[in-house]
Amino acid sequence: MAGFCVQCGTPLVAGAKFCEGCGAAVAGAAAPPSPAPPSPPQVYAAPAAPVPMAAPPAAAASGGSSTAVKVILIVLAVFVFLSLLAAGSCFYVAYRVKKRVHEFSNNAAPYTGNRDPCGKLPAAEASAILGEPVQSAESNSDVSCEYHLGGDRILNIEYTWEGGGLAMKFTSGAMKTGVAGMNTLQRVDGIGDEALLMPMGSGLLMRKGDVLVHIDMRVANVSVDAAEKMARTIAGRL
Repeated sequence: MAGFCVQCGTPLVAGAKFCEGCGAAVAGAAAPPSPAPPSPPQVYAAPAAPVPMAAPPAAAASGGSSTAVKVILIVLAVFVFLSLLAAGSCFYVAYRVKKRVHEFSNNAAPYTGNRDPCGKLPAAEASAILGEPVQSAESNSDVSCEYHLGGDRILNIEYTWEGGGLAMKFTSGAMKTGVAGMNTLQRVDGIGDEALLMPMGSGLLMRKGDVLVHIDMRVANVSVDAAEKMARTIAGRL
């Protein structure tokens, strides 16, 4: 049985869910499903950016590199300093040696004249001094001159053109040391700047300026007087 609408009294059609008169819901009829609430609109979300992985701390790496560079620079600076110090020491030592050599040479100026050993005492003059003929005079470069006398006798006169003062002092010191500190050299005055007669008349040393002349008297058996005259002649040409 359909019945009547409880609201307005309008007869209800069998099976009706709503009153045709007022539209009220019929009691006992299933209520129509309420419409589902509209779903929120779909909003497209961009994919999240990947989170970068933590990189090694740049500051620490930079700091390590900077420290290494500083150490290298310090080492190089120390090396350069030591090199300059060594070079300065070498220059100082060379200066001191040169100064000492100059002092030993009695501050004599370097010899700039002709370095012809046989020209300082020609054969004819040597013959006149020796009182016997000189067969030939042969120079050994600019180091010495050999005067060939009779038989196997050779008079050798050697020249040291530079450092004569140092050579004279060295020879004098060596002679003293070799004979228990005794001075076996005899000074001869009036020949060059200084002259020394060697033991037993074996030779004569004469220095003029920075040049040292050694007259070897052993093989030729030359007298001391003749050696002094030759040395005096040579000194006059230096």
